[in-house]
Formats: sequence, structure tokens, C-alpha cells
Amino acid sequence: MGIFVRLYLRLFCSPPQPRTEIHHAVLIDAILASLPARFRVGSKFQKHGPDISTQTKEAEITAKLARLARVPVSDVFELEPTWSPDGFSEETAAQILDVYGLNIPVNERPLAALSLLWIALWNPFNVLLTILAIINAATDSLPTFIVMMTMVVASTSLRYWQEMKSMVQALKLVRSIVTRVRVIRRVNSVPQEIEVDLRHIVPGDVVAVASGDVFPGDCVVSLQRPWPLRRRRSRERCCRSTRPSVLLPWTSLSNSISWIIGMSAWLARRLQPETVAVVVVCTGKDTYMAAIAEELNRKRPENAIQLGIRKVSYVLLAFMAVMAPAVFIVQGAVSKDWKGAVMFAIAIAVGITPEMLPMIVTSNLALSAVRIARQKVIVKRFDAIQNLGAVSVLCSDKTGTLTADLVRVGKSVNIKGELSDLPIKLSFINSLLQTGSRSPIDRAILDYVGEEEKEALFITKGAVEEVLERCVSALMYEGLSRPIGNIEFDSSSSTTLTEAGRLEILNSAKRLNEDGLRLIAVAARKAFIKGHASISTEDEEDLVFVGFVALLDPLKPDAAEAIQKLGSLHVQVRILTGDVPAVAAKVARDLGLFNSVNLSKATNARSPKDEEAASDICERIDESSLIVTGPELAELAKDTELLSETIERAIIFAKLSPYQKLDVVKALRGGGRRAVAFLGDGVNDALAIRGADVGISVDSGTEIAKEAADVILLEKSLGVVARGVVEGRITLLNTVKYIKMACSSNFGNVFSVLIASAWLPYQPMLPLQLLVQNLLYDFSQASIPWDNVDPEYLEHPKTWSAWSIVRFMVCIGPFSSPFDIITFSINWFHYKIRTADSPWSHLHKQTGFWRLFIIQFLRTHKIPIIQSRASLPVVLVTFGVACISMAIPYIPKLNSALQMTPPVPMFYAYLVGTVAGYALVVHIVKTIYLRVFNGEWL
Repeated sequence: MGIFVRLYLRLFCSPPQPRTEIHHAVLIDAILASLPARFRVGSKFQKHGPDISTQTKEAEITAKLARLARVPVSDVFELEPTWSPDGFSEETAAQILDVYGLNIPVNERPLAALSLLWIALWNPFNVLLTILAIINAATDSLPTFIVMMTMVVASTSLRYWQEMKSMVQALKLVRSIVTRVRVIRRVNSVPQEIEVDLRHIVPGDVVAVASGDVFPGDCVVSLQRPWPLRRRRSRERCCRSTRPSVLLPWTSLSNSISWIIGMSAWLARRLQPETVAVVVVCTGKDTYMAAIAEELNRKRPENAIQLGIRKVSYVLLAFMAVMAPAVFIVQGAVSKDWKGAVMFAIAIAVGITPEMLPMIVTSNLALSAVRIARQKVIVKRFDAIQNLGAVSVLCSDKTGTLTADLVRVGKSVNIKGELSDLPIKLSFINSLLQTGSRSPIDRAILDYVGEEEKEALFITKGAVEEVLERCVSALMYEGLSRPIGNIEFDSSSSTTLTEAGRLEILNSAKRLNEDGLRLIAVAARKAFIKGHASISTEDEEDLVFVGFVALLDPLKPDAAEAIQKLGSLHVQVRILTGDVPAVAAKVARDLGLFNSVNLSKATNARSPKDEEAASDICERIDESSLIVTGPELAELAKDTELLSETIERAIIFAKLSPYQKLDVVKALRGGGRRAVAFLGDGVNDALAIRGADVGISVDSGTEIAKEAADVILLEKSLGVVARGVVEGRITLLNTVKYIKMACSSNFGNVFSVLIASAWLPYQPMLPLQLLVQNLLYDFSQASIPWDNVDPEYLEHPKTWSAWSIVRFMVCIGPFSSPFDIITFSINWFHYKIRTADSPWSHLHKQTGFWRLFIIQFLRTHKIPIIQSRASLPVVLVTFGVACISMAIPYIPKLNSALQMTPPVPMFYAYLVGTVAGYALVVHIVKTIYLRVFNGEWL
């Protein structure tokens, strides 16, 4: 648990602060004055703390940390009687662990098998089929009950198996990472440094933390001395004990505890870059991260797909509620057989419902999960695949996703911004001989320069403002390479820094930042020292400013291609980063995120005219208006309308707190108006990951992020996400394809039967025949998950639309009824089928052939076979089911059970004619439908 906190980030990113010493109580009081109202617990803390009974858990923990921040270093171990600088004995640590529990802020236990089974079962379509099955069982229609419950069981089992497998894989991934920390424990009354599992850390433990280490909880950094067990071996001077302790919560980047961060930044530059001692004050569920975890345990918001499925279920129920009673009344009034009318009405209700829908949906998702798994993706939640297909906005971090997360030296320049080898050479010496541990930046400089002759110079590097504050002069030289040995710090090579000179240096730094470069300032002075161990931060005075080493995090080779691919899919990428806005803007500029074409493609433009208008608007947008920071969002918090407009417009969000990231995601979702995906890997990302329609994390992310995610990437790449979006759209489109075809076909049949019920003195189709026909058609649809999807359908986000399904059902379905009426007439007048005792199979064959053949016409808006072809599995399964439908009247016992007889040969000629006529009518209606509804088909 915990997050990786790199001390060098504090050294290089902290804002300039006054050099005068400030008493810690005065400092905290001043910082508390700037707290948001919900965290302002008073400028003075009473002994027992403020009244926090009405505050959230987050505010309660924040208040507790605020009280601890006022504790002087000398009193840290006075907080509890058992705390000691020499650490706990193993027995005492075990006793404390029993009281506070494992240091785990989130519950790693998987869902119980029954809970996962219930989640797989509780689906609106499963519930609908179960209700119909129970009704059929109550009316002695056992075959129908068995068939429907088989569909429910098959769908639930497949989903349960796939999600259980994904959950086990994700759990193995989480548990495969064991973090160990160095802690002081008394062994035989002698303090010793040992390694302990992070989960076994308890409040009061003294832990060693170096650059890049994991903080084991909410901690106090003791500036009273270095790591205790190394203090005798170190000749470096210790920090003064008059300074206050520094609180470092689990999430040290949160603006909601910015007062803690501010104090940490004030002291960070005074920390020696060595291993320091921290005292753990809160662990497990008492930490700040636990407050975030509690928020994560709340019920997920309903996403766009779930909302669409619920509405579609309501539509089907509404049609059942209208059609079934109508058929019951008409059939009962005509035939006077009210019991038979009840059975027929139930069959109609069953006929309207696409029985295979849960199975089709689950099969689609399972097949997609298998295909996505080949792309090194673990799908924890099935619905996430469909949600990926609906995504129109992707929020992503910058580092490691768009960039390679590798610090590289871009160039070395003097104070005028001219190329010079001097700063990089001095930085190399500093990195090689510096006190304490080496950061990734140090390693980057060493890799760049290689072995070099070293001189006895005092050299320092760091954030521009921090280094410039300690400089009294600047080295003036032309931008060229000069040997280090030739440097002379005299009046001819250095100039006293004035305010104008400092401003010029800052302006040079600003220009380099705008080029996307992160700057390390380099300063030096001649110093006569015996060795690097005798140097401390107290010597960082009266320096000569030399120049800058410009660092860059190179773009990933596939980042631009992935952005272009997402843009072609009309998915807009928003960057949420902790980096400075200028650097993020440069990355966005290089990737073309500010390009008007990409911005317009990311809109909801559905036609070339809409896209052209969106492009014109984007060309007039000022680039600076597309960048917003956390503090700026905080200022807009009271004006919700302006806040929403700002979030809607912005492309880059910098310096956000965890809750601000969640607010950004909520604003972009618009209450389910569109689907938003969030890609992140840190503790600060967990809330936003959980609040998004699709939460995405990576295998190297923190456990809490992976716990909140729906999808885990084994390779952190936007290219993988783009492929997932395409796969999600294929899944969603094939599912919608099935439900539109099934519902329109079922509605047409029911409409025909309703007309026939008012005319014929017998039921035109027996309930069992209607069920068999529906099942044959549904089984022919079982191959839909393997069907091809026209490329045009993949260009835009897709979601479930109840209105679109109703429109398709009502506009397309009834056009089969005229052909059914013709068949009724032929049966009545030509074949003399006028009683319920007349065995026949004409209507079964005709409607069965129509429904199977018409799949080729309804699956695409194009001309079938010529412009768009179904996949081979669809063709084979459809042909196979058609053969079975043809054979049923000729199979002994089965034909008698279904009350069918083989039709006369002439009927097949009529069948071919009616199917061809129906196909022609459907194509004409399709053309009109596409024109009326702006080309929307699926």
C-alpha cells in the first residue's frame, strides 16, 4: 500500500520560499487560514483537537494530521508511552498490530462466490425471462419454462465463470507484489535495522525512507537527525532540531491537504538527499488513503450502458403489457376459448421477448474478453467491454502513457539559452560525487556524460528559483564547450546578479519550459574542501549561476499514432497531470491534441457538415483556454455552470486533487449523457477510476487503483486502449444488431397474429409452434458475436438507445404482416385450413424462412452480399437452422407433436416468391429509413 513519493520531485518542484526561519506554529496558522471552509478546523488547535463530529472521514483525518503537524520534533515520541526512537520489540509490535490491524487501507479480499453469482444473475433481461418462465410453469407450459430457464442458467454461468477467472487473475497480480520497508526493531534490547512487510508496520514504528521509497502510512519526517543507525558512520551535519516535523500522508499531492504539502515543500529543500527517519503515526484504515478507499466502497454510479439496458427492458415490458392483453381479449372474444386465449397471450408475451438476449450479450462479452486478453488486458468487469465501445472521452495521465517515463537530457545551455557543455559537465560531477542517494535525474546525467575527469568545485543543482535564490553572481560566457579546468570565478567571468539579471534568467527558464523541457539550474563556486562528505546544505551560499540542464521525457513512439487512432474513433483525449502546465501543453502540442481536426473529430459531429462547423469553432479557440489547473477549478467551485463550461472546454488539467479528478470525470459524464474512461495508476487516481464509466489501471499501478479499475492493462499504452475501444464497439454493435433484428421480427409476428386472431376462428400458430420458431431463430442468432461489423459503424461511440430500438421495431417489424396475411388467405381459400384441427406448417415455414433470410438484410445498412457480407459462422449457422426448419414437418413424431404435416410442393414456389418480395420491400423501407433518420441503422 501507499504511493511512491520521490524526494527529488519536492526538491525540484517546490515553489520559492522566504529564506528566513519561521516558527512552525506561526507557519501552520498562516497556512490554515487558506484552507477551504470544510477543512478549516480553526487557526488554533486545542489540546484535544477540534470538534469534527459533523465532518467526513477525510476531514477528520485531515484535522488529526493538522494537530500532529504542530508537535515539535522533540515531542514526537511523547505521543504514546510505548513509542521510542529505538523502535519496538517484536513482541510489542505484534501486540500493537493486534490492536490496529494490518496496514491495509483497502480490503483485498475478493468477492464471495455467492456475491459474484448474484451479480451475474441480476440482469434486467434475466429477470424478465425468469418472470415469464414462472408464468409458463404456473400455466402448465413446462417445455417453455425449461427452455427459458436454460437460457438464464447458460447466460449466468458463462458470465460468472469469466468474471471469476478475471477476478482471480487480478487478485494474483495484486498479491504478487510484496513491499518491504526498513524499520528499527529492538532485538535483545539492541535497536537493529530489519526489513518488514509493509502490512506489518504499526503506529510508532521508525522507518527508513530514501528517494523513491514507499511511505508506509501517514508519517512524520523527523528532521532532528538522519537515519539513526547510520548517524555514527556519517560525517554530514544534521539538521537543526528547532524545525517542525513534516507530515506526509498517503497521497501527498492532494489539494485538499495543501497546507500539509505547503509545509512539506518549505522544508523539503532543507532535507539531506540521504535516508531519513520517519515516524509512522497512522496506518491502515486510519490513513488518508483509507478515506479515499471508503469513497471507493460506495455504490458505483449507473453508467450509460446500464441506463440503456434498463430502458430497453422497460420498453419490452411495455410492449408485453400492451400486446399480450390485446391478443387475449381478441382471441378469447373470437374463439370463446378463454383458457386457450390465456395460453396464447402468454406465448405472445414470450414471443415479444428475445429469449437469447442474455446469452447473446454474455457470449459477446466473453468472446471480446478473450480477444482483448490477447492484447495483454485483464477485464475485471464484463460490462466494461461494452462501456469501452460507448466511450467518447478518455482522461489519461501523461507520464508513462503519452511519454516514455524516462528522464533524458535534452540539452545544456547557458543563462542566455545558448548551447553549452559547461552546465552538463558540472551536473555530471555533482551527480557523481553528491552527498546521499542518486535520483533518476542524476543517473540520466551520468549516462549522458559517462566517465569524466573531476575537479574540486562546490557544485549544486536544483529547481531554478531555489538555486537562483542562493546565487550572488552569474557566469557570463559564450555558448561553447570549455574545459572545466579553465573556469575562473573572477570579475571577468562572472557578474553580480541584479534584479534585472535575475529576471532575465527566469525569462530564459520560462522560454525553455514552454518548449516542454524541465529545467535543472546549475551553480558553482570554488571551494577548498577535503571531500564530499564534509559538504552540507549550509554551504549552498554565495554561488555563481552557470546555466541550465534541460531534461525531457520523450514521447512514446506509438503515442501520436494512438492519439490519431482515438481521434478517428471520435474519442477525445484529456490529459490529467501533476506536471507543470507548460510541459503538458508542449506534449499535447507535439501529439496534435490542440489540432482543430482532432478537436472537431472528438465532438459529437455525426455528419461532414457538423464536423466542418466544429472545426471552425476549434480554430478560434485560444490554446491557453484549453489548460486549467486545480487551483483555478477550486476558484470556480461556487459557479457550477462556469465550472462545467471550463471542464468541458479544457484539454489539459494540471495539479488536481483526487476529488477534483473525480469532479472532472463527473462533469464530463454529464449525468450519463456520455461515457468517459479514465486511465491512471496512482492512489490519487482511484476515485476518478471508480467514478468513470470505464476505469483503467495498469499492472504496475498501486493496489488501490487496480482495485477500483474495471480493466487492467499489462502494457501501459493508449494503443491498447484504442484497440479496446474498437473491440468494445464491435461487441456493442453486434448485441444491438441482435436485439433490433429479434425485436422487430418478433413484433412483426405478434402483429400478424393479432390481426389473424380477429379474423380466424382458430389460433394461426400454436403456442408451442411459436416458441419453436422463436427458438430456431434465436439459435441462428447465436453466431452474431462472430459477425463482421461495417467499418462505418466503428467511427462513432455507440450506446444502448431504447428509442432507437423502439423506432426500428415499429418501422421495420410490421412490414412482414402483409405477407403473413397473404399466407393466411392462401391457407383459408386454397388449402381450406379453416379449423383448429387442420394440421399444417405453411405459416411456420414462411415466417421461419423470412426471419432467417432477412438476417442478411437487417444486419447492415448496405446491400447485403454485394456491399457487406456476413461472417462465415453466421452464414453456416443460418443455413443449418434453415435446413432444420425445413426438415421438422418431415420428421415422424416431432411433426405430430407440433401438429405439422409436409406442405404440398407448390408451396415452395410461393415461398420463394414471398421471401423475394419481402426482401425487396425491406430494402426499400431501409433506404427510406436511412434518409429519414440521418443514416442511423444500428
